[in-house]
Amino acid sequence: MGRRIRMHANPFSVRVLLGQLDRQAVFGREGPLEVEIGAGAGHFLWDRALAHPELDFVGLEIREQLVEARMKRADRPPNLVFYMANANTNLALAPYGLIQRFHVHFPDPCFRKKHHKRRTVQPVTVRAMTQVLPIGGQIYAQSDVRLLAEEMYRFFAADGALVSKLGEDMQVPRPFPQSTDWERQHEREGAPIYRMLFEKVREPEGPIPQLELSAVVRHEDEVRAASGAPEGDEPEDEGDAKPGE
Repeated sequence: MGRRIRMHANPFSVRVLLGQLDRQAVFGREGPLEVEIGAGAGHFLWDRALAHPELDFVGLEIREQLVEARMKRADRPPNLVFYMANANTNLALAPYGLIQRFHVHFPDPCFRKKHHKRRTVQPVTVRAMTQVLPIGGQIYAQSDVRLLAEEMYRFFAADGALVSKLGEDMQVPRPFPQSTDWERQHEREGAPIYRMLFEKVREPEGPIPQLELSAVVRHEDEVRAASGAPEGDEPEDEGDAKPGE
């Protein structure tokens, strides 16, 4: 079994501002949307678009080559589009209430302290999502890194507009039949996946919670710490891109 390689990219290097989409031009209609943040190679959203022709799907990804590869495919479902964009500045893609669900699958843990600001799920992005979701809208997120999953759960729960639908344990079966490549590989290996599904039950109020980003260690470091083995030096970043999902 080959070792899983998590590669990295800097979202702040992408400065595209999409604004609200012209959904009539993009999809030929103005239906409800689902948006995936960090779509990778797009397998999850591709399968979901095929399964739900009544919905339209938007994948945001910061790797241009992944976006171009999917957009060039002749068999791309008509209700699916990908954009190269940093989600942190491109969540208001449609008027209030039209985005039904956000998906966040296996975001980069950004292990190094100087990279913590690159993390996808932060209090400010949670607030941006809750501001555009309708009551009953959802955020589905998952990670293979326990400490990162706990941080994401804490940020979602602290906003005040969301309630958890899956509970705090997070080691639960997937709530949707579609999955990413990264997810399927973990399932084949029996590796843990931490999933959360939050639903908007009220409008957000007050200031954005001021919560600290936490230190997140690699799974190998967690295993090493549990066994009492000494920690090694932190390796360098493993490239500019994360594997497609």
